[in-house]
Amino acid sequence: KTWLLCEAGAHAELQAGSPRLVLLKKYNECAKACFALATSLAGNKPDGGFLVLNCLLYCRQCALECEKYPKEEETQFCGIVSSICAGSLKDMAKEISIFQLN
Repeated sequence: KTWLLCEAGAHAELQAGSPRLVLLKKYNECAKACFALATSLAGNKPDGGFLVLNCLLYCRQCALECEKYPKEEETQFCGIVSSICAGSLKDMAKEISIFQLN
C-alpha cells in the first residue's frame, strides 16, 4: 500500500504547477524501496535483510517530509501510511537480526 500511495503522491507532485522537489524525491525513493522489498518477499529472495532496512529508512524519511504539509490531507495520509510501514519494518528488521545472530 505504501508503494502505491507514494507512486500516486509522486504523480500528483509532477502534475502540480510547481512540484516540490524534496517531497517528490522522498515519494520516489520510498516507492522504489517498497517495490523492491515487495518483489523480493514475493520471490523469497535471500537479500531481504538489506531491502527491509533500506525500505524502513526511505519510508521514515518520506513520513517525516509529509509531516511538513499538515493542511494537505493526501500528503498527510501518505505520511501516516509510510510511518506505519516503517514501524512494521522495524519489527521485521529486529526479527531478521535475531535470526541471523542465532
